[in-house]
Amino acid sequence: MYIDSLNLINFRNFAHKNLVFDPSLTVIIGPNGSGKSNILEAVSLLSASRLRTVDTDLDLVKFGQSEAKVEGEVVGGEKKRLTVNFQVIDETYLKKAYLIDSIKKRLADFTMYFSIIAFGPFDLELVDGSPSVRRHHLDSLPSSVDRDYWRNVSAYNKIVARRNKVLQRIAEGKSKVSELAFWDVRLLEHGKYISQKREEFFEFLADYAKSGSTDSSKPGLKGIYKPGLSHVSLTGFSWQLKQSLLSEEKLLRNRERDIAAGMTLSGPHRDDFRFFLKGKDLEFFGSRGEQRMSVLALKLAELEYFTVKRGQRPILALDDIFSELDWEHREAVLSVVGKQQTIITAAERESLPKEIFKKVKVVELG
Repeated sequence: MYIDSLNLINFRNFAHKNLVFDPSLTVIIGPNGSGKSNILEAVSLLSASRLRTVDTDLDLVKFGQSEAKVEGEVVGGEKKRLTVNFQVIDETYLKKAYLIDSIKKRLADFTMYFSIIAFGPFDLELVDGSPSVRRHHLDSLPSSVDRDYWRNVSAYNKIVARRNKVLQRIAEGKSKVSELAFWDVRLLEHGKYISQKREEFFEFLADYAKSGSTDSSKPGLKGIYKPGLSHVSLTGFSWQLKQSLLSEEKLLRNRERDIAAGMTLSGPHRDDFRFFLKGKDLEFFGSRGEQRMSVLALKLAELEYFTVKRGQRPILALDDIFSELDWEHREAVLSVVGKQQTIITAAERESLPKEIFKKVKVVELG
């Protein structure tokens, strides 16, 4: 899988921009503000990724314009032209359309043609951001390899919203408690699927760990898996999944509490996962460098997860990271760069390892 070319119209700071990528490695070099990170944003949008770098999609449209377009030629078995169109309505609302070879498609279908594993400065939010940020990330990768997972998450979130409205009406005396039965059945059905797939995701990481490098002097993935607590380590880093599992008994037991709160207080929408280094919770006790490496470790493991599930490697995008990596972790990244198409950004050539430039396409932005 790789992206061959990218065409941007009124996207971010670009009125018009065309780029051609090398199937193996492309390095984009430019000073801050030149738009190199915006290019990675555009590539990510072709995989239907939600961008954490903007507060609203309106920010993706060049100021003063009413329309924008991100279009890419991608190859994943066969070549496809993926397009995301943006239309600003009344300056307060943005409508997006997804097209494959000029034919409008549903988001669920669009996501299956192209995938990217991206790592950049904003990913530190996974460590110290809100649980909702981590839950969204937890859903993004399984959704790209399992269309049923995406459908179950979408249905589950709608059911939680409807159940919450019923809970509020019960508290106001406008609905009966018996009305919850219908929503509880559907909540359990979709919630069970989501919990199972999330658990399988962490189980995969553990299985991959067991078959990974056992040489402690080299970057490798090591870990164990136990039901109820998923725990995987990469050069000392680990992630723990904390699940809020649903059962009919639990819903009945917590019913009064849910009614009093006016919301559903248990289920996959309350799941979270944490980052650790040798038992140390990195949100509270980790340095910025340790937090950054823990996220990078997770992203590299996720790259392997996608490869096994889909039978092809996704794009790897690294946004200005080499200037802050020590020698060992530079080696870890370099060992992965050549395995799939990789796009790297940097503010200046000198911040990149010299080995990068042996066989690479360089794009310089002014």
